[in-house]
Amino acid sequence: MNGITRLAWAPVVVIGFAAGYGAGPSGSVIAQRTNATVPALPADQSGALNQVNGVHQPPEFKSTIPAPLLPHRLRTMWPNQPNESTFWSIDDIRNAHRLLAEADRAGRTMDPNTALHHFPYWTRTHAMFIKHVPQNARRSLADQHLGYAQFIVIMGGTGTVVAGGQLTRPMTLDERGREIPGEMRGSAITGGETFTLKEGDWVSIPPNSPSQFKADSVDGLTYMVMKINAQLYPWDLTR
Repeated sequence: MNGITRLAWAPVVVIGFAAGYGAGPSGSVIAQRTNATVPALPADQSGALNQVNGVHQPPEFKSTIPAPLLPHRLRTMWPNQPNESTFWSIDDIRNAHRLLAEADRAGRTMDPNTALHHFPYWTRTHAMFIKHVPQNARRSLADQHLGYAQFIVIMGGTGTVVAGGQLTRPMTLDERGREIPGEMRGSAITGGETFTLKEGDWVSIPPNSPSQFKADSVDGLTYMVMKINAQLYPWDLTR
């Protein structure tokens, strides 16, 4: 390579290095440190990180990936991770279904996630929620989540789920005038597969696959859904 060729390549090398540095961990950390939305992690309060009134909070994509450097021994993964193991007994799980069924019969509105301790359960890679479908649900929309998979465990009751196929009259989810990209809803599903559900059954639903749950028992259908992040889908779009 002669001197002229080397000079011609020099700007390209410099630009490439700068781009690589900005996209790499060091550049990302600098970008995060200049972002006021990324607070410093207190090394002496590791047990209280990401807690609001004692409740673990969901992850948020407010900074550049990868996450900022963490103090030594404070964390081994991303921020916003639970730092204690959690156990749910089968008695607790069945009792959660009972509480939700009783609320339905009494005509009371109850947040399903309040029926079982530590719910909703948030991590950087997945989140777990409780859903309850009453037997007399007047409107049970079909869902389609483009960005993440779902793993379902039936907690109580009986019913069916139609999975796969195509949404009927699909529309983007609208929350108070704001469309949520990647979240589709429909009145029904055509061409899907129907599964009969009872306590203890598992269902795996891939990303971008419609699903619609219905209850056929008087106690309704209660299930836990684990929403598994696909390709770091932004959590603020997870519904």
